[in-house]
Amino acid sequence: MNIDVNINIHQLLQETPESMELLYPFTSHISANTTIASLAKEANEPVESLLHGIHNTMKRCSLNPCNYAEMRNTLIKPGAVNVAGFVSFLWHKTFIEELKKEARKQQIELNLNIFPKHAKKKFQNYLALCTSPDDLPDILIGKGFSSLVTQSFIDRFVTPGHYKYRVEIENMGKIFSSAGLADPENHYHPFAIEETIMLCDQTATSLIKAPSSWDDLLKPEFKGTISQMGKNQRDHFGFVMLFYLYASHGIKGIEQYARNVESKKHFTQIIKSLGNNNKQATAINIIHQFAGLFIPSDLRHLINPIHPKEGNPVTAHYFLIKNKASNHALRIAKHLYSKEIKDIVEKCGASHITSESLISLNMKIRWIGWQTIKKARLPYLKEYLSDVAYNHFQPTN
Repeated sequence: MNIDVNINIHQLLQETPESMELLYPFTSHISANTTIASLAKEANEPVESLLHGIHNTMKRCSLNPCNYAEMRNTLIKPGAVNVAGFVSFLWHKTFIEELKKEARKQQIELNLNIFPKHAKKKFQNYLALCTSPDDLPDILIGKGFSSLVTQSFIDRFVTPGHYKYRVEIENMGKIFSSAGLADPENHYHPFAIEETIMLCDQTATSLIKAPSSWDDLLKPEFKGTISQMGKNQRDHFGFVMLFYLYASHGIKGIEQYARNVESKKHFTQIIKSLGNNNKQATAINIIHQFAGLFIPSDLRHLINPIHPKEGNPVTAHYFLIKNKASNHALRIAKHLYSKEIKDIVEKCGASHITSESLISLNMKIRWIGWQTIKKARLPYLKEYLSDVAYNHFQPTN
């Protein structure tokens, strides 16, 4: 199906019903004759953002087709504790092994589907199509700002209370409790966080001074000194950065930041350029906490982690549990707070929610807030903020 601004929305949804996940925030503007162009005008949104989002959805669907009935049979096994979701690729295998070990220990029948990176998009397509809580497992495990926090998922399954089980955690670290990591509505239960961090490369020719705050990165003097994880062509431009900037500074902050970014690279390219006086290197490098694990030990003395006064922005690893879940399901869920899981995630660069200190050695974190997430127009917001950023991004390589 060729997509242009004149395609009828209903025709689009007939051929790719998964597109409703993106278009969900605009359902009140959709009628029988609505096109992408007329929807953009009616909703006062950039038509490019809608087009990019639809193209991305269709690409995901064509490359990762989901047979709904087959996926449901995989996810839902009668009599078992059904668990599904995704975690970091670094601890994917050991995480699965630990949950299975705990289930055997407690003599619990566990149907566990933690999708690896290459298979998670098929599960995401399933979530985009799903409308019945009966088709979802007892426990869902997620991370970041992906499929379990889209506006359609929240309106279908979270707000109605299908996943609203009060899970007490008495030993949440003070750093996390003071930042508001606990969801007061008991929908999302974080068990680990990952920081987005700044590294200062002392060998970079662009080095002028180190920032003391994330807000410093919006200042003109930092233009051309910043690399971040991503691709130099249009993509989501590091949505963690954009989401936090949008929450704090609005569109203006995103424009200012994007103008200062020198390049976007895969984290392995950033790591490779650090500490070598490489002409491709930049003074300030923004990466996920886990990527810092790959810096060669003999170069670490040349790479200074920056400890901003307000703390680093974080994403959460979390679970949801059905409000009618069994005691067996609750036991599995509570195991995510265990020392065994803590050891697994912290070995791989995440900080566990029960810890009293951060892997980064910072004294605080920045948390965007569950209410902010629940009100965000995801996944469309990713496309919109990405367009704003890319329109002001001026790469030199």
